This record gives sequence, structure tokens and C-alpha cells, in this order.
Amino acid sequence: MYKKNRIDIGWNSDFSLKTLIWCTFSLFTFHLISGQTLQEYIKEAKENNPELKAFQNALEVTEERVNEVGGLPNTTIGTGYFVNEPETRTGAQKARFSAQQQIPWFGTNKARKETATIETEVSKNELEIAIRKVTLQVEQTYYHLYELKARQRILDKQEKLLDTYIEIALKEVENNRASAVDVLKLNIAKNNLQNEKEILKGEILTSETAMNQLLHRDGFDPLVVPDNLFIPEEEPTMMLDDITYHPELITYDHLNDLLEKKENVNTKEALPSIGVGLDYVIVEERPNIDFSDNGKDIVMPSLSLSIPIFSKKHSSRAKQYELQKEEVYQKREASQNSLENMMEKAINNRITARINYDTQQKNIEQTKQAEQIVMSAYQNTQLDFEEVLDIQQMLLRFENKKIEAIAQYFKQTAILNYLR
Repeated sequence: MYKKNRIDIGWNSDFSLKTLIWCTFSLFTFHLISGQTLQEYIKEAKENNPELKAFQNALEVTEERVNEVGGLPNTTIGTGYFVNEPETRTGAQKARFSAQQQIPWFGTNKARKETATIETEVSKNELEIAIRKVTLQVEQTYYHLYELKARQRILDKQEKLLDTYIEIALKEVENNRASAVDVLKLNIAKNNLQNEKEILKGEILTSETAMNQLLHRDGFDPLVVPDNLFIPEEEPTMMLDDITYHPELITYDHLNDLLEKKENVNTKEALPSIGVGLDYVIVEERPNIDFSDNGKDIVMPSLSLSIPIFSKKHSSRAKQYELQKEEVYQKREASQNSLENMMEKAINNRITARINYDTQQKNIEQTKQAEQIVMSAYQNTQLDFEEVLDIQQMLLRFENKKIEAIAQYFKQTAILNYLR
């Protein structure tokens, strides 16, 4: 913020030059509103955003799948009735009941559970990535909205100042110290400014709509952004190592672990599966014969092996998993390169934004000094409205560039926060 210097100059007009200069220097003064609401918006997005809810549901599905893979295959139960009853020494066989249970090779179910657990870890990381991306979108939209509304306030104050200049010019025309051309030039400048304000309103509406969609609000609610943001004096440092544990990279690590677990399951499934069963045959008593086993029912336990002798699916799966592991490795390398490039670009852009901010601060200060000189000379000479307009246009341009630099700095900071 800059101090509002006052210049005491005698002037017989109805408009005090002191007031004019005060308006000039307060043109670009901002007031910081109480309370930063960015974290509240981020929290609201995390709770309501439909994309995040979809990822949360996907995570719950994978968590439930851990319970699914631990079970045994369906038990086979059968029954049959002998149409032609086979006769045995102990009597005729009437009906047969059977039950059979297939059991995977030892350790197969455990391997499947481990695979499902790794799938859950992948889903957790995908949810974390989605949360970070939505957070980044909220922050980027928030800072863009700050930039637009800050520019809007600048234009509002510029318009009030132009109104003051127009009134001064009209007075000066009456005193033959200004021409009608000066008034026309000021009106043209005001028309252009109003045109810019209307365009800006549309941009603000678009930005607010985007934010409300990110927050998944039913209606269009007004959004609050601070009147001013300040670039910190010291530049935070970040190293490429900071992205080592980024969820995008951890996801690929989990995918590689998942493929290894699938390979283990595939190896287990290539082994024989064991079947245990029990047959029960009802035997009818033979009439008119008396012996101890007459009509004795038959109970027959059974044991079987299911051997995939002619199946090529397990060897094919093993080959697929090897190829997929190479694919995951290459994708992880590409992702790491992309994240590193993103970090380098964000760091450089943030440094550039700081440099631009410092430059515009100097430009604004020097432009205001030039304005003071022009206004101070007005007590002895005719006010050069064209020169005043040129200075105001420069000041407006420098202030807009300063606002742009501030917004850019925090947008790049949001990217770096995503990468942490």
C-alpha cells in the first residue's frame, strides 16, 4: 500500500483539488475482507463433488471384494432316483444323494485376498489423486475469480475518477481553460471503460458458474473472495524429490505389486484343485430274508483332483502379466517426467510472477509520482487532460498487470501444492 500524499494548492473551483488527488491515490487501494474462505470451498467440494463420490464408491466396491474372494466355490448337491432299481446283495437301490465341494490348492485363497487388498490400495490412491485434482480446480478458479473481481474494482474506481475529471473539464470549458474536445476525449475513455466492465461481468459470471459446479451447488450462490492477496516476501523452495511420494507414482507402484500378486494367483490356479464329496444311496430291504446288512444304506466318501493338463490359459496369463508390468513401468516413467516438468514450469512461472509483481509495483509508484507532478503544476497552468488520461491509462495498465501477477503467483502455488 502506498501513502496518500496531500498537496495544498489554492483553487477557486467547486471541486477541491485535494479531494481529486485523494481519489487518484485511493483509486487502487484494496481492503482485505475478514476471513479466507478458500479452505471452506475446498471442504465443500470434497463433500459434494460427484466425481469424488464416484471414486469413493469405487473404493468401497474394492474393499468389499476382499470378502468376496475369500469364499470357496459353490457346493454341488445332487439327487437321483433309480427308475430301474439295481439289485444288490443287501437290497435294491432306490435313490442317490450326493454333495461335492471343490477346494482350491493350498494358499490360493490367501493369494486372491492379497490381490484384492492391493486393488483397494490402488483405488485409495485414485481417490487421493481425484481429491487433489478437484482441489486444484477449486483453487485455480478461486484465484481467477479474485483476479476478475479485483480488476472490476479497479474499473469502478477508475470510472468514478473519470466522472470527476469530466466535471472538472466542464468547469474549465466555462472558464475558457479547456475545450470541448477534452470533454469528448474523457467521455470516450469512459465509454471504453464501461465496455470493458460489461465484458468483465460476463467473465465473472462464467467463473462463478464453474466454481458452483465444482462445489455441486443446486443453485447459483454468490462467492466470496478476498479484496487483496499478498505475495510472501520469501520464495518457498521445492525439490524434485518432493514428488517421489505423489499418489500418481504410488498408484503405479501398487499396480506393479498387483500384477505380481496376480502372477502368484495364476501360479496357484495352475495347480490341481481338490474335490471332496459324499454319496448316499438308499437301499430297500429284501423281503423274506433276515441278515444283518439287509437294506443297509450306502455311504461313499470321494476325493478328486482337477488338473489343468490341456489348458493354455495360465501360461497365456503369465505372459500378459509380464507385458502389463512393462507397460506400468513405462507409464510410471512418463508420469514422473510429466510431474517433474509440471513442477519446473510452475516454479519458473511463480518466480516470473514475483518479478512481474515487483516491476509493476515500481511502475505504479513512478506513475503516481508523475501524476503528482502534473497535478501540482495545475495551480499555475492549464490542466492537460490528454496527459492526465495517458497517466491514468498507464496506471490502470500497471495495476491490472500487478493483479495478474498476484493471481498467477497463487495459481502456480496451487499447482505446486498438487505436486507435494
